Amino acid sequence: MTSQEILEKANKKSDLALTTILTVLSRLEDKGFVSREPGEGRAFLFSAAQSREQHTADMMLQLVANESNPALAFSHFTDGLTTAQLKALRKSLEG
Repeated sequence: MTSQEILEKANKKSDLALTTILTVLSRLEDKGFVSREPGEGRAFLFSAAQSREQHTADMMLQLVANESNPALAFSHFTDGLTTAQLKALRKSLEG
């Protein structure tokens, strides 16, 4: 998406300036959350660097990496899952 397209979507709920959108996009790019590629003319195309699911998985991996007892952390995590979520997790681990 171009910054103008993002501005149009964002302004359905608020009244932001293009410079604000560009500043936020620049900061998100610096943090590795957004990718920027040349578009037509002077425009740039912005996209998410990762899917929501990939980002969530990375965050979970970082949390587990800092645990002294990852098995216990996983145990507590799975206690909070629904039956359907546990089934999906099992399927993912087996496949």
